[in-house]
Amino acid sequence: MLSDYELHRIAELVAESLAKRVETNEQMLDVHQAAKLLGLSVPTLERRTRDGSIPSVKIGRLRRYRRSELVDIPRALLPQREK
Repeated sequence: MLSDYELHRIAELVAESLAKRVETNEQMLDVHQAAKLLGLSVPTLERRTRDGSIPSVKIGRLRRYRRSELVDIPRALLPQREK
């Protein structure tokens, strides 16, 4: 049987772990959502991803984009908005 102190300590550790997960849980976008956010076509976004000008993350076979990274991209580094 665990003491009250041990149970309290375990609860604190679990709460800290969950808080860290919430802080690091950021919105991930698929290629269509990212292209819309940036005002690019999907092929342009994929090309810019390949050349390294737009950061992305591979999750298994899928490519995802962190929203926080996309909104931080200076507009001058992106191609002119497509019509």
